[in-house]
Amino acid sequence: MVKFYKPGKIVVVLNGRYAGRKGIIVKSNYESVKDRKYPHCMVVGLSHGPRKPTKKNIAKLQAKIKKLESQENTVDQIKKLKSFGVFIKNYNMSHLLATRYTLKDELGIAKSVAKIDELDKKVKEDKNAIDNKEKNKKEDNAKDLEALKAKYGKELDDYKEEVRNAKVNIGTEMYKRFMKGFAAGKSEEDKENQTNTQFLFKKLQF
Repeated sequence: MVKFYKPGKIVVVLNGRYAGRKGIIVKSNYESVKDRKYPHCMVVGLSHGPRKPTKKNIAKLQAKIKKLESQENTVDQIKKLKSFGVFIKNYNMSHLLATRYTLKDELGIAKSVAKIDELDKKVKEDKNAIDNKEKNKKEDNAKDLEALKAKYGKELDDYKEEVRNAKVNIGTEMYKRFMKGFAAGKSEEDKENQTNTQFLFKKLQF
């Protein structure tokens, strides 16, 4: 099998809630694992394509932010305006379409996903430990099982919270990159990188 689905590759989602949206492969796994017995990828993508940054649109956005800044308790609303909606999901490779574009910009993805991976491993370890305890029905296991379930619940909550934070952080970095614009660089490598990054934000034409 030719391995098209490598980290950094920009793909189009073909199935599910985000069908037709573009994303970036963060991790790919061609081997089957316990919970996914098929080749799969972790994809970070834009849940909605951004509007073209015209002078009129930027002026409207800045006016809205300025108005909110003059009010109280609007920090979350301002953050939302300065961030793109992002999804982080694992997909079957057959539900993705690989493009010829590869993203080299960081966009805060690696750092955010590393924290998610760390918590994901802990959650899976605790889930496996709970399953093993429940199979081995001994009286001594009852207390340990309750403690494990409490630990699992806390770590699952931490994992979900970290995913939410990662979406905000990545969305904010994507917004900053998009608002910089896409003036072509001098070298061929810079030009290619600009083209690849710009493709991520372009609306697909069907």
